[in-house]
Amino acid sequence: MLREIPIPDHLTAVPQGVPEGEALNVARMYQALAQAIHTGTRVEPDFDTAVTRHKLIDAVQAASDQGKRISVKL
Repeated sequence: MLREIPIPDHLTAVPQGVPEGEALNVARMYQALAQAIHTGTRVEPDFDTAVTRHKLIDAVQAASDQGKRISVKL
């Protein structure tokens, strides 16, 4: 049975009035970027994350084309 679980405050700290859905997700991304700039830390996802995801997608496509499993080092 599914039940509603509380969302931790650190995952909802965006300005009041930001609607649910895409706008909330974008607000969280901007907030994470601002925090990373302020503290000098990395923000995820970054370009390296994108490259890794594209390698995975390419491997999935190759496995489908060849009809077999493919090992991927990410």
